[in-house]
Amino acid sequence: MKGKITTKEMTLVGLSAALMGVFSQLAIPFPTVPLTLQVFGAVLLAVILEAKISTLAMIVYTLIGAIGIPVFANFSRGFSVIVGPTGGYITGFIVLAFIIGKAAEQKNKKILILGAYIGLIMNYFIGTLQLKGVLNLSFQEAMVVGVYPYIIKDLILTGVAVGVGLQMKKQLRGILNESIKA
Repeated sequence: MKGKITTKEMTLVGLSAALMGVFSQLAIPFPTVPLTLQVFGAVLLAVILEAKISTLAMIVYTLIGAIGIPVFANFSRGFSVIVGPTGGYITGFIVLAFIIGKAAEQKNKKILILGAYIGLIMNYFIGTLQLKGVLNLSFQEAMVVGVYPYIIKDLILTGVAVGVGLQMKKQLRGILNESIKA
């Protein structure tokens, strides 16, 4: 992420952070980790907006939730969510967006698909480590709670988000062309 950020890019970052808040509310409560469309949203935005803007959007999303705006799943908010059991999955979106965004910049569908799944794995890894640490679980126990119930949904939604994102990127080419090379 180099260079200055333009007004258009700032707008895209803000809108994308807001969209993540919407994707977070599309949730089914589960005991420890809620079932949401956050992964779909993060992957979709990274495919469309590439590394700089999508990574900044995830940072802004994380920060606005941390300061008390209810953008996390089930309208949760606050720094306690970030340092709590599921906070690693939220902060992991920053890494996910960067990895997928960099893959999207390569303009190669195979690299993008690989990058999307590597980004998902990194998100799960970061989230699982925090879940393990906060709840004092073994890594396997944390996987049972924080990964296994969601992995099939997220694998499918990651693939769908890549496909939808590529199509949306083509459709939005004229709007995004100053910031994103579609």
